Amino acid sequence: MTPPPAPSGKADWKAIRRDLLGRIQSGVWKPGDQIPREVELAAHYDCTRSTVGRALRDLATAGFLDRKRKGGTTVSANPVRKAPLDVPIIAEAIRKAGHVAGYQLLDAGERLPDPALAPELGLPAGTPLLFIAAVHLADGIPHQVEHRWLLPATVQGLSRDILETTPADEWLLRNVPLTRAQITIEAVRPPAPVSDALHAAPDTPTLLITRTSWRQARLIGMLQLYHAQGHRLVTGI
Repeated sequence: MTPPPAPSGKADWKAIRRDLLGRIQSGVWKPGDQIPREVELAAHYDCTRSTVGRALRDLATAGFLDRKRKGGTTVSANPVRKAPLDVPIIAEAIRKAGHVAGYQLLDAGERLPDPALAPELGLPAGTPLLFIAAVHLADGIPHQVEHRWLLPATVQGLSRDILETTPADEWLLRNVPLTRAQITIEAVRPPAPVSDALHAAPDTPTLLITRTSWRQARLIGMLQLYHAQGHRLVTGI
C-alpha cells in the first residue's frame, strides 16, 4: 500500500496523524488493510521514525489501527465502533460553555458499595472501594453531582486532602488515564442527597451518565454523573 500524498515540508506527528486518519475515514485504507512500515512513512514525511511512531500509537489507542509486533500495522476491523467518545474534564466543559467553574467535595473515603454494584464491576461482594461525592458548579449554581467508586489499588496516592482542591477527573487524567470505557445514559429519579445537592425538587427526573473505566485490563472504577435540569450534552469521536 502506498503512503498518502507527501505534505509540503517536514511534518510533525499531529500532521501525520491527520493525514493517516484522513485515509482511513475516506475509505482509501479499508478495514484489514496493512499500512506502510514506519521506515517508509518516515522517509515519505521527511521525519524520524519516532515521530511516525507517535502518530501510529495515537491512532492505535483511539482504535483506528491494530499494531502487532511481527504482523505490522493494519486498519482496525471496525474503527468507528472502537473510536472513543470525547469525555472532557468537567470544569473544562463548564468553562467552554461560557460559565465560571466551581467545585466542592462532599464526601471521600473507603466504603462498601451497594451489593448490586460489585458484580457490575466484576468484583467480589464486600470489596471496599474509594467513594467520592462532589458537586460541580457553573457560576456558583449546582451543575453536576459526581458519585465515583474507585478501586483503591488502582488509584494509590489519591487522598481526601488532594480531593479537597482537585477534582477526581483531573487527578485521574494525570495519573491513571483510562484506555477503555463503557457508558450508559438514562433518565432517573436521583437519591435524595443528589436532589439536595442539585437544589432540585424531590423525585425530579435527572440525566444520569454512568461510566465504567479501565486502564488496559485493570479496572479503575465507576463514575455516576447526575446533571441539573436543562443540561445539554455534546460529544463525538
